Amino acid sequence: MIENRLVPNINIFSGVSSSMPIDEFSQKGFGVSNLHATEGASFKDVLSGLVSNLNAEVEKPDQLLREQMMGNTDIDIHDVTTAIAKAELGISLATQVTSKVVTAYNTVMNISI
Repeated sequence: MIENRLVPNINIFSGVSSSMPIDEFSQKGFGVSNLHATEGASFKDVLSGLVSNLNAEVEKPDQLLREQMMGNTDIDIHDVTTAIAKAELGISLATQVTSKVVTAYNTVMNISI
């Protein structure tokens, strides 16, 4: 099983009520009475966790290579190469996500009210 350390396990439906109250607002699609404040990880916590996981993935190839050069026979060069590929993939994903977030932010800021 592949362990995914870049994406946190968050249940986005935990605070949503399964039954909607029937009143004049919910019949018109304004079901704001069933919204609840959820106690979960904040955006800042999720983002800092993702950045720290990415940082650990980027530092791992250097650590493995250093240990192999010091004579640790348990570490194979293929492990180092795999760690480098995972770090490159993580950086590429983070760059693409950052670009999409900035684009979405600029789009929202350009909306005139």
